[in-house]
Amino acid sequence: MPRTRRFEAASFNANSGPLRPVLRDPAGTAPPPGSQARPPRPLSRLAAFATVAVLIPVWLPRPLEFGDFSLAFVIPFVLALWALAQPAWPGTLGRALHGQGRRGVWPEMSCVAAIFTLAIMSMFVSPEPLRAFRVILPMSYAICTLVLLTRIPAHLQRRFPHALLVSGVLVLGAAILLAQTGAGRSMVMRQYRFLAFFENPNQLGIVLLAVWPPAIALFLTARSAKARLTSVVMVLVLAAAIFMSGTKTALALGFVAGALIWLYYASRSGSIDKMILKLVFVGCAIVLAVPAVLWLLAWASPDFSKRVQDILTHGVWEFQSMKTRSAIWDESMRVGLAHPFLGGGAGTMVLNKAHSHDMVLDYFRGMGVFAAAAAIALILCTVARVGSFILSTLHKGMADRTADTLVAGLYIGALFDLLANQLSDSFSPTTSFLFWMMYFGAYVAARPKTVSARRAPRPSTLQWTPRARAVPNTGTATQAI
Repeated sequence: MPRTRRFEAASFNANSGPLRPVLRDPAGTAPPPGSQARPPRPLSRLAAFATVAVLIPVWLPRPLEFGDFSLAFVIPFVLALWALAQPAWPGTLGRALHGQGRRGVWPEMSCVAAIFTLAIMSMFVSPEPLRAFRVILPMSYAICTLVLLTRIPAHLQRRFPHALLVSGVLVLGAAILLAQTGAGRSMVMRQYRFLAFFENPNQLGIVLLAVWPPAIALFLTARSAKARLTSVVMVLVLAAAIFMSGTKTALALGFVAGALIWLYYASRSGSIDKMILKLVFVGCAIVLAVPAVLWLLAWASPDFSKRVQDILTHGVWEFQSMKTRSAIWDESMRVGLAHPFLGGGAGTMVLNKAHSHDMVLDYFRGMGVFAAAAAIALILCTVARVGSFILSTLHKGMADRTADTLVAGLYIGALFDLLANQLSDSFSPTTSFLFWMMYFGAYVAARPKTVSARRAPRPSTLQWTPRARAVPNTGTATQAI
């Protein structure tokens, strides 16, 4: 028997005796040892429709708005309360935090706790203390999402992030149809830019980046004709929304995210020749993509196409929005340096704008240097976890390629949502819930790393005694060695 054996989801007790597999659950949702596990149940159509319907308000923040607050902001809390009412194994949240055999999410939650505490402290020095909830709510969504995904059954854990994707496609599809009518155009368009039911096109572009890689992952892994058709429709709706939004961040990061998830899927083919051929194909596609994108922009939004041509001619810093952002960044830095420890107040306005168009700078301006450090740590933790998953699964080839690609789509969507928030929106309540749903959804759906089973150490032979053996002698039955 070989010295090591490989199992997908087991760790082993090698103290003594034969190999004894002990189930390991990365998210901490498995039953405690010695208890009987419940078999997974398929999700009924009624439950699937209900899940999608519950998540639709997440995509409708502007119609549900009352002043600076929207009813869409309470959806994570409602889902968390529902999850707390469901039967679950004791200690599920604790096992998710500590990891059960791999790094848990305690580093991310430590960053969340630090930012949450600093936001509350900044309310005592803020001229607009209630605006601190612009930071407090996104941090609260982290614990709400973790509670939701660790207490529900496993077959729902993998469905919730994709249900959020489906609900978004339904809402955005309806908004695109409204944009083609005279009466509905004013509801979902601002001048030449598509904003659907969000406050501005930048917010739409950020939430689109969260669901764009999972949609491409579903398209790449679809096997049946129905699944292919459904995934194609979702990709086309999301692509149309990205182009119509006219958001530079969404256009650039969306292309990079799509190429990254495609390269990950292609690299798992197990053939170096195919991989090289696909890389050449991607290079040619990138060269041809620039004129194709400009043509699509000219068709979808002629006004924005003219602006893009001006950027290509005169440079990005000549664009008016970049000049405005430069002034916001200078003012945010001035306020942060004037109040380096508690900041000038979390979520406060800067030059009549709701945020600094830079998450780290916005936290530094509003809550001081420690909040900026926590924001940087959160970004680094996200990059490290996503990179670790991708690098640790590349060697598996065709084994579990479909499941790993779906998880990678969720991880990449979360990463690019966070990067877009860093560049454009400063992690607002409107855009943050999708990050936590994709990020923790990937965490609970990812399979634990394969581990090796070590045999129990052989006992010492120092105390052995000789034993008798049979000999071919008719006169004596046995003879000592």
